[in-house]
Parts: sequence; C-alpha cells; structure tokens
Amino acid sequence: MEPYALPHGAKGIEGDGFAVEFRADKIVFVPKADSKATHYTLHTGANSGVIDLHATGGGGETHRTLFAIRKDDLFGLFQEMAPIVPELLGLLRPLRLGWLKHRNIGIARGIEPGADAEIAAVTRKRKKRLTLDPALYCQNIDCPEFLEDVYDFPDGNFTLLHKGRAIGMGFKKTDAQGDIRLFWIKRRDLFRFGHYWQQRLIEPLQRTAIPPERYADYPFLRL
Repeated sequence: MEPYALPHGAKGIEGDGFAVEFRADKIVFVPKADSKATHYTLHTGANSGVIDLHATGGGGETHRTLFAIRKDDLFGLFQEMAPIVPELLGLLRPLRLGWLKHRNIGIARGIEPGADAEIAAVTRKRKKRLTLDPALYCQNIDCPEFLEDVYDFPDGNFTLLHKGRAIGMGFKKTDAQGDIRLFWIKRRDLFRFGHYWQQRLIEPLQRTAIPPERYADYPFLRL
C-alpha cells in the first residue's frame, strides 16, 4: 500500500503560529515564533518497535518522553476502540430538504474541505508545507440559492448553516443504483462524541503505556 501523500507534494502543514512536518519515521509539531521553543515529536517506532511522543526544548538541549507504547500492545488497544466506528455511524441522521426549508437551514460546500481535491483547491505549497490560501478558500465556498442544488454536489460532505452558524455536517452519497442519499450529524453531538471517547481512552492508554520506571529498558526514552 502506497503511503498517503499530501496535495501539491507537500511534506507538512502550516498554520497560524505552528507547523506539522511529516518525515520518514516521525511527525514533528513545531512552533514558528521561536526556533528554541519546545517542539513535539511523534516517533513511529519503525525500527525500535516503540511509538513515543517526546518534547524537545532549548534548541535540542532537553529531551523528555511524554508517552510511549510498544507497537505489539496496540492490538489490545484497538480492540477496546472497536465500538468507536459503529457509535460514530449511529450519530448519522437522514436529511430531508423539506425539514431544512421548514427550519430555515441553509447549506454550503467548501467550508470544511475533506476530500484531497477540495484541500488542494484551497491550499498552496510554501517551503514544502501545505498552507491555506484565504482567497482560494473563499472562492471555493459554494452557497446554493436552492436546497435542491445539493443533488448537484459531488459525493462528500457539506455544512448545515442556521443564521450564519454551522450547526452540523451533511453528507451526500450516491449508491450503486444511482440513488442519492443525504445524511447529517449535529455538530453538538460530534463534540460530545469526541469528548466521551477522549475520556474513555485515557484509562486504557495509561494502562498500556510503558511506565517511566521501565524507560531504562529502552535507551532512546528519557525522563
């Protein structure tokens, strides 16, 4: 399987005040304001068999492990996470245009670009990093006058808007027979779902992680 490649051949993502760089065996989170500020590295453990997150500060003078887990222990963790997909799918609701009209809810495509083509259309590559272009972003937002125009959208996600506020994410899906189906998820439900699973995973992550007292068994882990 080919590794995922960012649009425009970029090797990272740049945001306001930070950058994320994807390297051969690690992901680095870098603050842009100060070259000596603490940055964080997620090492994939391709050779060591250990995935670790560590903080490096002072221009590389300090190095502290924040979390580490053996790759062989991930299977048990994934088993505990198995319900996450059906529970997420359970948040989906059928979407009817009559319901949208009755509640004066509009739709827009491009506010939350998800597909590679949508991301490529609103970004540029700068110093090998993918960065959002505000002009392209605004240019690619489509707010149709008529709700029925959703059927002309490509399959994918769009945003539900009420009084200018995003209240949910819609999805258009065309099945093998050519029938179009519309669904949506309440933004509030999605936030609650994320918070619930964040709390639910804390205990198994702590239980599965390599404890600091065993870092001596792995010379590359440091307190």
